Amino acid sequence: MKLKYKKLVIVITVVTLFLSFFILTLIPTGGSGGNSAEDAELELNQDKEIYLLVSKYFEAKKTVNMDALSTLVSDINQIDREKFTAMAAYVEDYQNINCYVIKNEDTDACRVYVKYDMKLKNIETLAPCLSAFYVTTTSDGGYAIYLSALDEAQEDFIASADKNMEIVDLKEEVSDSLQEAIDKDAGFKQFYQKMDKEIKAAATVSGSAADRQ
Repeated sequence: MKLKYKKLVIVITVVTLFLSFFILTLIPTGGSGGNSAEDAELELNQDKEIYLLVSKYFEAKKTVNMDALSTLVSDINQIDREKFTAMAAYVEDYQNINCYVIKNEDTDACRVYVKYDMKLKNIETLAPCLSAFYVTTTSDGGYAIYLSALDEAQEDFIASADKNMEIVDLKEEVSDSLQEAIDKDAGFKQFYQKMDKEIKAAATVSGSAADRQ
């Protein structure tokens, strides 16, 4: 199958009373998928290097540090700087980061699901979030968040992992927690609405680059 850039999609979309909030993340979508990853047991990450990679990524994203990001991802050109900048105006910090992994038994790659709380500026209520990354090994033995072209086997693995029922349940848990936060805090909801508008505007400005994220 010819290599191609897959559209990078949004993990969580919440729509409440005409409010839609998009948690931006870089996720290559997969193809039809197989069964091994779909049936695999979800593991809490024990690899300190993977946790360090994810932590550095969110720290760089918070400040839109493109130089730092370029050392953490396979293709810096796939980072939508306009979106990251729009989000950075609202996000103070990323907290309580926990990583879960589904390993690709045929390669050294893995699908990493990151559950975390997003602290918005001047808002006490935390936003429960879930992001997913395809993580591969580098030539020097380290790890990188893979944003480059996918082959068919990679697409199938990602699609299969995302269908895993433990992941489905985790997405539902985070979505319910986010909905609860929105329902309980009017100020939190209003801030989401404003941020969502800014993010959409940034995506429009960035044009075709936004279509890949």
